[in-house]
Amino acid sequence: MFVFISSIKRALRQAQGPLISNNTTKFAPKLLKRHKNFTFAPSNLHFMEKIKQLQQDFADFLAKTDFDRQPKELYEPIAYTLLQSGKRLRPMLCLLANEMFDGDENEALWPALALETFHNFTLIHDDIMDKAPLRRGKETVYQKWNSDIAILSGDAMLAQAFQYALKPKCGAEIAQQLGKVAIEICEGQQMDLNFETLGNVTIPEYLEMIRLKTAVLLATALQMGATVAGAPAHDIQHLYDFGLNMGMSFQLQDDILDLYSDVAVFGKRHGGDIADNKKTYLYLKALELASEKERQRLEYLFSLRIDHDEEEKIEEVQGIYDRLHVKDAVETVMLDYDRKAYEALAAVDLPEEKKKHLRAYAELLSGRKK
Repeated sequence: MFVFISSIKRALRQAQGPLISNNTTKFAPKLLKRHKNFTFAPSNLHFMEKIKQLQQDFADFLAKTDFDRQPKELYEPIAYTLLQSGKRLRPMLCLLANEMFDGDENEALWPALALETFHNFTLIHDDIMDKAPLRRGKETVYQKWNSDIAILSGDAMLAQAFQYALKPKCGAEIAQQLGKVAIEICEGQQMDLNFETLGNVTIPEYLEMIRLKTAVLLATALQMGATVAGAPAHDIQHLYDFGLNMGMSFQLQDDILDLYSDVAVFGKRHGGDIADNKKTYLYLKALELASEKERQRLEYLFSLRIDHDEEEKIEEVQGIYDRLHVKDAVETVMLDYDRKAYEALAAVDLPEEKKKHLRAYAELLSGRKK
């Protein structure tokens, strides 16, 4: 594994950061830690060059945005947020979908910017709700300024996202798509907040929450890119389904990695979801599989205050998960979402050659070869 990661780092350094601008080698292991089969054949290096080009095109487009406006207290937090290095996952999916159908990249850059602006607006407000001190290793907006400024800057970003969405020739349709996904994400966020106080959360409820909170925005990014390119409605739907199932699999993988990963690679504290009493799929599946005694113990552990002995709690919960083979059960569900995703991509009425960049990008992000 470590030999593979080293080869990834070397290749990404040679490509001068195709995934993110200044933190490529830092972020690449997080993307690739579970990758088993990705090799740097000439076709894969060509793909990485393509991603590098799209990243640069988007960075250049973002750089044209005028953040030097008044009042500065409103616009400085927006610039601070948008100009930080990030995965740019949603803009990349939008641009790759547009490329599949030979669309005009200049048109697609507008919804790509709308997606990135909207996504970062949600993060600013999420950080206030979560009382998160850091984001991407830097102070969150409400910490650096204050909550009032963070709320206003986030509101302005939401308005800007709709302005950008309206720019392409099919702007009215793109804006409708953005409005739909904005409401869905709010619904998912409210469900997540409700779960913190609900005693009984079911697995179907959890899956619906992550569909709304996470997966629909990835699906919409692909939908927007294909829409701008003038793709047929049935192919747009297939791409949406691909993104939706891919997003579900990614979120379940994150649930696993929170507990079963190298902290230095994943970039988050070990067992953070357990420490924070988060009702993830692992926890809910464990309750389903547990004996009455194990179930009572899990419910007790997840009722403890967050300032309880964190490491002891995480170790005990992980022990229960391991005995119940919860990780294997979650991976089985992930594989089913993977299967549905790639069936949807296969259904897109284009030659495989046209799909290769999107497929390679999804494989790189998931760390699995399909």
